[in-house]
Amino acid sequence: MKNIDLTERRIVMRFISTRKFTWMICGIGCFIALISIFFLPDSIPIHFTNDGIADNYVGKIQIFLFPIIQILIVFLTGREKIKYCLTHSKTPLTDTQYNWIVDGVLLLVIVAEAQVVYASFA
Repeated sequence: MKNIDLTERRIVMRFISTRKFTWMICGIGCFIALISIFFLPDSIPIHFTNDGIADNYVGKIQIFLFPIIQILIVFLTGREKIKYCLTHSKTPLTDTQYNWIVDGVLLLVIVAEAQVVYASFA
């Protein structure tokens, strides 16, 4: 029984360490923007003060800036020259570490997107 759990865990860890997972995170961000555009008010908050109060508003079409940023991040970090520069620095990174860093940045963009969607209704 333990051997099956270890095999499943290895399969999941290998999937998380791939670019497919990175594109899946990017797709989730695009899906959030696509669904939320139908429910957002005409103006959405885009900048917040230190207290979390919105102080700048833009049109709801600007929600698509988040997926555009994610697509640019995924595209640029997939380029071999950029990847080589980032993985062969003073502290070299493995491909798994590199993908996890990129995935973390994409998740940070999703959190920011969710904050804007949430603040639009608050």
